[in-house]
Amino acid sequence: MMKAGRWGRWLVTLVIAAVAVTAVASLYLVPPEMPAPRPRAAALSLPTERPEQGRQVIPVHSQGIARARHQLPLSMEVNGRVESVSPALADGGLVQAGDVLLSLDPEPFELEVTSRQNSVNAARLHLAETRAKARVAGASSRQSALGRFEPQMDEARSRLAAALAGLRQAQRNQEMTQLVAPVSGRLKAVQVSVGQHVQAGMTLAELYQEQQVQVRLPVRDEWLALLGITPGDDSSLANVAVHLEGRFAGRQGQWQGRVVRREGGLNRNQMMTLIVLVENTDSGLPLEPGVLVEATLSGKPMAGITVLPASALAGDSAVWVLDDQQRLRRHPVNVLYRDQDRVYLDDRLAGNQPVVLAGDLQLLEGMRIDPRPVTEGLAKAGNEQ
Repeated sequence: MMKAGRWGRWLVTLVIAAVAVTAVASLYLVPPEMPAPRPRAAALSLPTERPEQGRQVIPVHSQGIARARHQLPLSMEVNGRVESVSPALADGGLVQAGDVLLSLDPEPFELEVTSRQNSVNAARLHLAETRAKARVAGASSRQSALGRFEPQMDEARSRLAAALAGLRQAQRNQEMTQLVAPVSGRLKAVQVSVGQHVQAGMTLAELYQEQQVQVRLPVRDEWLALLGITPGDDSSLANVAVHLEGRFAGRQGQWQGRVVRREGGLNRNQMMTLIVLVENTDSGLPLEPGVLVEATLSGKPMAGITVLPASALAGDSAVWVLDDQQRLRRHPVNVLYRDQDRVYLDDRLAGNQPVVLAGDLQLLEGMRIDPRPVTEGLAKAGNEQ
């Protein structure tokens, strides 16, 4: 019995050893399957562009409302009732210099002239009587000035002079009963009609000339250097070309202007105002007062300027460039000017590196980028923002 028990234990041990050897052998003979490799993440595809560098003209944009250069308020110099009004005296009416626009009732002025003429005649009669009395008094031996009628003669002469002055004023008032156009132009803000009693100095209409129109354009003071304007040197204003665009009468108009002066000092928004003059001399659409215009001002070309799409900016003072391994590197820049489409920098990008047009995307330093043509997707969307 003891032998049978001993052989049973040996048999179990042999079986366990055989199973272990078989398991170990299977590990070497049949290796386990390797895990499937994880796919490598694809690089982010973004548009890039090579910067334009060299001498560049930086266009500065502004806007303003056209105003007539010469605008005159029309009023009467005398009081009176309006008797007649010219058909041209209406909003938008076109008049020529010397045209009679309205007339006042002349009768009160004629009566005033007649009354003043009567005062002149009475003063002349009084002077003649005083002179006659002076002759009679002069024949006597009286030596006093009063006895010689000297003060009486002075008073008589003064009375005649005052009467003549009153007559001239009445005659002048009679001449002022008509409102005459001082210059040729167009009327607006007309506020008068037949039968209306007008007061002297009351504005009845406004007359403006269409040949010359002014536009006030606000610009930031640091933009003056971009336009080549030197403070204190008004001759530098002639270097600025101005292109205006606006819509009037259902049509899109374009006009060329020139900067004639600038207003002194800065306003509360730290802006300076340039005065642009437009000559309405061609046969195209004239620039009318009141039209809102978009202006593009251009100075002389500047050296050392880099131009990029506006979507190239990463924040306010940096751009993303690609290194030789197509990885992002943040490059600080100094922005001179930017508009909706372009940004102008005053430094060159080293090695003419491609610039990533990322728009408002949040990127990280060192990210790998797959560059693609600028005309695709994000670049186009970025430029449209």
